[in-house]
Amino acid sequence: MSRSERLPGPGLAKVKRPPLLQRRHVELVACSAGRLHALFDGADVVSEGGTRSEGGALVYYGSTSLLVALPSDAPLAAPLDRALALDPHLRLRALRVAQREAAARAGGPLGPMHAEIRCGLAPRAAAVSFALTVDVTARVLVTTGRTARA
Repeated sequence: MSRSERLPGPGLAKVKRPPLLQRRHVELVACSAGRLHALFDGADVVSEGGTRSEGGALVYYGSTSLLVALPSDAPLAAPLDRALALDPHLRLRALRVAQREAAARAGGPLGPMHAEIRCGLAPRAAAVSFALTVDVTARVLVTTGRTARA
């Protein structure tokens, strides 16, 4: 095969010996479970969305926003914003609220759900809050006749 007939891209290269050890640093953060539940119980929840017929099936598209008021003893700085965004329990709790809201609006149980979570500090009139927005896409498995149209 001549040079002009070769496919574009890198050519053959010698394989280097992999390192004996590899190091990886992972930052894990967790809030106090009890305090987290109390914060979510008082959260403002706003949902919007509805179903559309796609390929003979109903598919739900929607968004759920949660505004969680932070306690007065919470540190008000960028590290808090980063810590809350990394907390897997907080993200799971937001995902569960969004799934419950989506199922109620879709008019039936949902299949596997695709969700995107965005979060960050949100200054509010009297207090500082943490805002979570969950965008949801899921197929409706069984309809109960009460479906919300977008």
